[in-house]
Amino acid sequence: MSVLKILMVEDVPSDAEVTLRELKRSGLEFEHRRVETEAELMRECIEFEPDIILSDFALPQFDGLSALGVVRRMRPDLPFIFVSGTIGEETAIESLRGGANDYVLKTNLPRLPSAVRRALKDAAERVVLRETEEALRLRDRAVEASVNAVMIVSAADPEMPLVYVNRAFEQVTGYSREEAIGRNCRFLQGADRDQPELDKIRRAVAEQHDAQALLRNYRKDGSLFWNMLYVTPVRDPRSDAVTHFVGVQYDITEIKRYQEELEHQANHDALTGLANRNLLKDRLQQSLALAHRYERPFSLAFIDLDNFKLVNASLGHDIGDRLLKIAGERLIACVRGGDTVARLGGDEFVLLITEQDRDDSVYRIVQRVMAEISQPFVIDQREFKVTCSVGIASFPRDGEDADTLLRNADAAMYRAKDLGRNTFQLYSSEMNANFGERLTLETDLWNALERDEFVLHYQPKVDLKTGRIIGMEALLRWQHPVNGMIPPGKFIPVAEESSLIVQIGKWVLREACSQNQAWQDDGLRYVPIAVNISARQLHDKDLIETVRTTLESTRLRAEYLEIELTESAVMLNVDQTINTMSVLRGMDVRISLDDFGTGYSSLSYLKRFPVTGLKIDQSFVRDIAYDPDDAAIVRAIVAVAQELMLDVTAEGVETVEQLEFLKAHGCGEAQGYYFARPVPASEMRTLLERGSLPAA
Repeated sequence: MSVLKILMVEDVPSDAEVTLRELKRSGLEFEHRRVETEAELMRECIEFEPDIILSDFALPQFDGLSALGVVRRMRPDLPFIFVSGTIGEETAIESLRGGANDYVLKTNLPRLPSAVRRALKDAAERVVLRETEEALRLRDRAVEASVNAVMIVSAADPEMPLVYVNRAFEQVTGYSREEAIGRNCRFLQGADRDQPELDKIRRAVAEQHDAQALLRNYRKDGSLFWNMLYVTPVRDPRSDAVTHFVGVQYDITEIKRYQEELEHQANHDALTGLANRNLLKDRLQQSLALAHRYERPFSLAFIDLDNFKLVNASLGHDIGDRLLKIAGERLIACVRGGDTVARLGGDEFVLLITEQDRDDSVYRIVQRVMAEISQPFVIDQREFKVTCSVGIASFPRDGEDADTLLRNADAAMYRAKDLGRNTFQLYSSEMNANFGERLTLETDLWNALERDEFVLHYQPKVDLKTGRIIGMEALLRWQHPVNGMIPPGKFIPVAEESSLIVQIGKWVLREACSQNQAWQDDGLRYVPIAVNISARQLHDKDLIETVRTTLESTRLRAEYLEIELTESAVMLNVDQTINTMSVLRGMDVRISLDDFGTGYSSLSYLKRFPVTGLKIDQSFVRDIAYDPDDAAIVRAIVAVAQELMLDVTAEGVETVEQLEFLKAHGCGEAQGYYFARPVPASEMRTLLERGSLPAA
């Protein structure tokens, strides 16, 4: 027997010593600790882990019944004996009812050793009895309520028939007990006898040992269910011969289905159901292996939806998510069965195009993608226009591993965005350098506003009949401290990809209005100043308030502010755009459609927009004197503007031939190098003082 651990609850050390001497005299081997307070008792019950408690009944800090209560809460089976100088009969009965094993008077200590031994024995027997009862109860309950199919097979018969099945077997398999008893235990596999895991069961039966196997079984109705089968032999206790095998089937069909769902979730995008980055990389590795082995080229097309962030910002994530799902469906319709469509996150998609029967198959697919994405998205009876930019990288020309191909396709996509979006680009080695430059440029842009590096240049608009300056356009320039003057075509696309374009736009609006008011305060000619508003600004919820507060703070009258919007920007969300335009027109702000004819020109939309003017894009003006198609387009735009009583301004006028054509066909206003290049504020002041420019 191990050394007994005795915990004494006793406030008189000498009494404790007397008690311990009596126990030693009886031959008990023990170690002990003594406590006087409830806190000490609780601590030692945990740290010392006593085998028995010997407690005085009357203590200065707390009484014996309280000590008994503490012990019963912490250690219900721990033997507890009161050792007290005086204890009345009623108190003794109360203590026994409270769970004490015995009580011994200090005047009768020779009885204590036997009381201790008896208490320890009783406690041990109670524990064994309770554990046995619990085991039997659990076994009975398990047999009664088991959800696992249990079956017993006769080992004496070579056919190994079933001799017993429980109720759960009937529920899981659909076979009644009468239908199952007597049949070969393998009947649940049907014709599916080639499962590798079945070999484990066959060996276990032949060698008469335990085994487990994951098996496919079939219910009475023919449906598949997965189960983990545990098999164990039952031996005759006299001969040790195996008489039966017990099999327990754990139906794990739901677990398998859940595992398949988890695997699907791990490899597919939750929103669109398309492949995610993990699955794309796995498919890429497979394609690389096949490409190396059979010299089969393949391509990646990295797709980014243009202006998608505006949809999210202006219309909310619900509309954005639904648009992404539709975009995913359109992409699937553009590829073939062996190709992969993946969503990497946000508005970024990737096509893995493996079935390249001709050199131009990739381009045909990408052109189909761009055509499909550019079709209107109709959500909740509202129409949205979105385009996409695509970058293409091909194996082995543009990379021989997954990461390189993805990185290079991404770089090509950004190049497509830099070129104006709604186009595609093939990867070239220079693009990675350009991509690095782009990241540097974006970082510098964040500092440009704080460092006051932006400046405005101004280009006058001229009345073609009189030559008078009737307006001007504010054009943003960036005076970089290291790289000098950076043209807007290089940094504006980068700014538009981030929220920075909104902050820059606010600065341009404020600076342009302030400068125009300053010229008016100096007595110069009152003319409107035109400010370009980006798509992101147009759909910013604070645009109207920004315009209102800017006009108030700069004191510029609204009629001398003109806002220029591109067709692609206004078509992103027609209803919201019309509402914004109407509010601005109600404030007396002028609005013109910039680059008219290059985007989503539609007369049905044009008549709904409360605009005051159209601007003919330079691409149509450049060859009007020589190209009959451009000439026809310009004449048509002028005619439409006149019919709708809108001002019409030709951009990019550089030659007298262009000027004469425009005048001859009724175009009222123009701007371009023929009259003046964009100039700093000081030079624009001089032009305003002059008042007119040559118009012939």
